[in-house]
Amino acid sequence: MDSSGFFNEVAERWQREWEKAKLFDANPSDKEKYFITVAFPYTNSPLHIGHGRTYVTADIVARYQRMKGRNVLFPFAFQFTGTPILSIAESIKRGDKDIISDFINLYNISEEKIKEFEDPYRLAEYFREDMKRMAKALGLSVDWRREFTTVDPRFEQFVKWQFRKLREKGFIVTETDAVGFCPNDNFPVGMHDTKGDVEPEIQEIDVVEFEGEDLVFPTATARPETVFGATAILVNPEANYVVVKGSKWVLSKDTFEKISYQRELVVESEIKGSDLIGKKAKNPITGKEVKVYGSKYVDSGVGTGCVMAVPAHEPLHYLGLSELMNEVEVIPVITTEGYGDFPGPEALATAGTKNPAELKDYIDTLYREEYYKGAVREDVVDLVPDFMRPFVKERIAGKRVPEARKATVELLRNIGKHDSIFEIANGPVYCRCGTEIVVKVLRNQWYIAYDNPLWKSWTMKALERVNVIPEDTKRDLAKAVFSMRKRACSRSRGLGVRLPWDDSQIVDSLSDSTIYTAFYTIAHQLNVEPEKLSDAFWDFVLLGRGDPSEVQKATGLSHEELTSLRKEFTYWYPLDSRHSGRDLIQNHLPYLIYNHLAIFGEDYLPKQLVVNGFVRVGGKKMSKSFRNIYPLYKAVQEYGVDPVRLALTVSSQLKEDTDFDPKQVKSVTEQLRRIHDLAVNLTKLKDNETLGLPEKWLLSILHYKVEEVNNLMDSLDLRSAFNVILYDVYEIIRDYLSMVNSPNKSVLRKSVEVWSRLIAPGAPHIAEEIWHIFNNSYVSTERYPSPEELPVDGEAMLQLEYIRHVIEQVRQVSSLANKQPEKVIIYVSNSDELGILRAILRGLKERKNFRELSAMTGQREEYLKTLVERIQALPKVIREFITTYPVDEFKTITDNVNFLMRRLDVDEIQVYRSDDPSAPDIKEKKSTALPMMPGIVII
Repeated sequence: MDSSGFFNEVAERWQREWEKAKLFDANPSDKEKYFITVAFPYTNSPLHIGHGRTYVTADIVARYQRMKGRNVLFPFAFQFTGTPILSIAESIKRGDKDIISDFINLYNISEEKIKEFEDPYRLAEYFREDMKRMAKALGLSVDWRREFTTVDPRFEQFVKWQFRKLREKGFIVTETDAVGFCPNDNFPVGMHDTKGDVEPEIQEIDVVEFEGEDLVFPTATARPETVFGATAILVNPEANYVVVKGSKWVLSKDTFEKISYQRELVVESEIKGSDLIGKKAKNPITGKEVKVYGSKYVDSGVGTGCVMAVPAHEPLHYLGLSELMNEVEVIPVITTEGYGDFPGPEALATAGTKNPAELKDYIDTLYREEYYKGAVREDVVDLVPDFMRPFVKERIAGKRVPEARKATVELLRNIGKHDSIFEIANGPVYCRCGTEIVVKVLRNQWYIAYDNPLWKSWTMKALERVNVIPEDTKRDLAKAVFSMRKRACSRSRGLGVRLPWDDSQIVDSLSDSTIYTAFYTIAHQLNVEPEKLSDAFWDFVLLGRGDPSEVQKATGLSHEELTSLRKEFTYWYPLDSRHSGRDLIQNHLPYLIYNHLAIFGEDYLPKQLVVNGFVRVGGKKMSKSFRNIYPLYKAVQEYGVDPVRLALTVSSQLKEDTDFDPKQVKSVTEQLRRIHDLAVNLTKLKDNETLGLPEKWLLSILHYKVEEVNNLMDSLDLRSAFNVILYDVYEIIRDYLSMVNSPNKSVLRKSVEVWSRLIAPGAPHIAEEIWHIFNNSYVSTERYPSPEELPVDGEAMLQLEYIRHVIEQVRQVSSLANKQPEKVIIYVSNSDELGILRAILRGLKERKNFRELSAMTGQREEYLKTLVERIQALPKVIREFITTYPVDEFKTITDNVNFLMRRLDVDEIQVYRSDDPSAPDIKEKKSTALPMMPGIVII
């Protein structure tokens, strides 16, 4: 049987056993609880390996905490709400070839079945079952009794209660605001509605009006302070423009369409860009007449399609004008250290290119330098009319750019020449339907007021109490909260819960998924008709408020049933750990904190948030929009469950992105198979109960490895933990087997039992297989190993760790020489020098300086400095034990020479004392021997 078949057969067998035993069903008890959840998935396609990384990480934590003796609840649910499911269903209905091809070729779904997916509920239900099968196949230790979907009528009543609470507290408001918007679907969009899961970032752009005789040219700019140096207006000669009725604004046809979502605009007439060339308008600040020129560098789809040209500070403006005239008028506005008077032309010359894409970095650098280091020149006062001079002199001239920018906008407003529009700053962004997202100013739209200053301040303060892993993610979360805008929380279409006070609106998918973790606590016992789940019911069960007898009458629940529901919530809440991908830092995770504070208060804040990086395929983040999804079932079929679980864990640190690398998975597969085979072979050993130095060393070194792994697991450094478990422990047991001719069977059994428990959170199926070689219980519910289980023998540790250190030193010498030796010669120092080493180590612990160490040992300071430098390279365990336990280097090596030869694969090893005058001094290595650091020669 191939490896994937072997591992999957083992996994299926133990999953059946776990399910039969109801091993992961969790109920309140007198044990310490641990409540862990993952962000639930959209049911519009199968689980992929990106989901796998987040879910496996959470499952490892859940299994570890369970084995530490805690009562662990790890539930699971499914997100039906929002547009992702609806978009796929509509794409299938339209006959979208790419989507249908993916479903047939990537997901192995028949065309007949795909036809059913025109109904979004059938699509969602199909993938819900598919995801559930895959979650079970992955070995997630989930309490499936608590499963639900976001269109469950009981869950809908829960969400409606939540929204009424938010509205009562003033956190849901109806206002006018700018939002990302899909013109085709006709509703606001967020990250989960867009291709590539991109959150549309809305930016307000200043508009400076240049008024002509019969037209007004509104120029969109991010740098209004440079208007002093505007010497021309640029349009795209190939584009079509319109004149807006009333305002006489000239807009490109493309931007007219976008801006019409922000304000009411009516076309008065149309005009070609080329017909605008030669027209004139006045610079609103200087009063100077400027001409309109045509330039191919103007993007008619950005801003207004009209650009105020500031050639002194914008390389592309200078380039465009220089192609039209011999002499370009340049008026400097900003002075910046490191740049001349005309940084725009200078940057163009430095770049040595006319390609706008290649110029972008130079332009961005110039903008950044001028903003942070630049100041407006004093002589701009001479450019403006007399009535403006006092304002310009006092508020703009000589001021740093950020301050001058604000003052310039104020001046433009005062003279009636300023406006603003909204842009998608990170555009273009596309809806899942394929339409480009625009900014729409929505009137009378329902918002969750995440910009409410008191609520935001409360959330910022509360975030300090939440443990965030990785640690630097807390800074990202704080930034997200600080910049949080209000969020449109309802849509006119999609699947989901209707707003309780506006039946025409549906709660969006990032607004109904903020406190749903509370629903897990009672989902399995909620045997009540949905319409009977009034606010009084939720108030009592989740907030402990109200008259329980009234709730009993309304719901038909007995006193015991109602009390049990309340107990479930109070026992399990708050969340102990919430896991998600990094993409949810900007929305879901801050919303989670906001809403828990608003509904439950500070006592029920999640205790911990854990965020992992993405899994990439071919260097790109996986996304349905990029069509580079690697389904989880495919990975499991190809490699086996436990190898996939561990490959997703050991390939990178939690915060880093990782590529799913077949070589890495195969390496893990081979290692797991070696571990399993080694354990199986133990059953064939003859009984031998000799407890010698090697056995004492084995138990001792495992003591320290168990301690190390516990510390790593507690800090969620899962990569390091499982590298120790898979590779370090394996090498330790191999070394032990190489040390002895007849292994101690009971010591090996104890070691392997410890090992299987260490492995269990990451590779639970193969761990059960190994555990059951000797035991009948489930390793999944055994206690995680603790160092106290394994006795420490300091003398054995010191001697055999010294031998392993010698092996490593010989390998380093061989590597440097790029040679596999046949013979090794080892020179060891004398016992007097070992005494000096011990004295130095004790002195260092007492923080003695080199002068004091010299006086104490009678050795020269130079020698001591060399020795201390070399000491730092010694393994920590040797430095710790050398001061307490005896060791004879010569005897230790000669006693273990056969082990050394086997591990180094050499024919001969010769050992000499460095102070033995009869010993040959090969390659003058005798004098290099220091205490616990032998001189080594390879031949």
